[in-house]
Amino acid sequence: MKKVSIALGAVLAVALVVGCSNTTVLKTVTKSETVLKTVTKTVEPYFHGPGITGTKFEKLNETVYTFHWNWYRNIVIATNEGLVVIDPMNAEMAAALRQELDRVFPGKKVHTLIYSHYHLDHTKGGAELSPENVIAHKKSPVYWNAVDHGGVLEPTRYIEGDTVLNIGGVEIQALYLGLSHTDTLYAFHLPQERLVFTADIGLVKAVPPVGVPDRYAPGYHAAMNRLIEIDFDTFVPSHFEYGTKQDLVDWRDMMEYSRRLASEAIKNQGTPGVKGNQIGEYFDMLYKPMKEKYGHWHGFNQMFILNLVRDVVGESLGY
Repeated sequence: MKKVSIALGAVLAVALVVGCSNTTVLKTVTKSETVLKTVTKTVEPYFHGPGITGTKFEKLNETVYTFHWNWYRNIVIATNEGLVVIDPMNAEMAAALRQELDRVFPGKKVHTLIYSHYHLDHTKGGAELSPENVIAHKKSPVYWNAVDHGGVLEPTRYIEGDTVLNIGGVEIQALYLGLSHTDTLYAFHLPQERLVFTADIGLVKAVPPVGVPDRYAPGYHAAMNRLIEIDFDTFVPSHFEYGTKQDLVDWRDMMEYSRRLASEAIKNQGTPGVKGNQIGEYFDMLYKPMKEKYGHWHGFNQMFILNLVRDVVGESLGY
């Protein structure tokens, strides 16, 4: 516990350097670099390493394929009118996917590219696929126009609410998940293939990165519960491995357990900021029970502190 408190204190000290004099900055550069290297070394294995780094194109059934590029994953749907791709992610991944499509489907066009939500790490690089149609939630441009969104291929069609897409004989149910992970988020259910694809909702035996950025917890948990009510077999998340519906159930349970523990810790130790060493006390209340249940999941050690802070702050502020 002492080591954890020291590490957290060091990180906070680095952040506070911004408000110090130039002399103080110079004196703390070495320590700052050490902290940065330590944090990077700790977090890096979450995103890269054996079984993660690399690419792989796989056939899931007669209609659906999945492409794994480092920690990212998307799906390709083969229809009579051409291919449907959900999320290009980035230009490098899209270019690598294009090569796979040319190899597996020579001469077959990308009929439709669908954005699961507006986030830039899911929507860049679409031009590499030369799609005839691009679909996104109607509110996406509100967010894109507020930032530098170069590399995002402009949609040809905007949708809102639940939408059924029938493309080349394949039914794709775009399920709107409300304010959960942005308010532009869709999951995709292919009933004939008994498959669900999600973007940033659910992972297979892996804890979330950084507490899931841009997560509104009440809506996020409602979205997970809605998806679990669907009758399906294959679960394909947008990161790491794919699995079964039970993997999504297990992930929902993990997220709810962590959130409940955070709520109990706040009731016991008070709202963050009201007394000293609260992070340490929160850690003591959450670490052991989470470790016992989920310590074997990918990324537990790398992301525990970041997820702890997100859950405690989120529960305190109501998001």
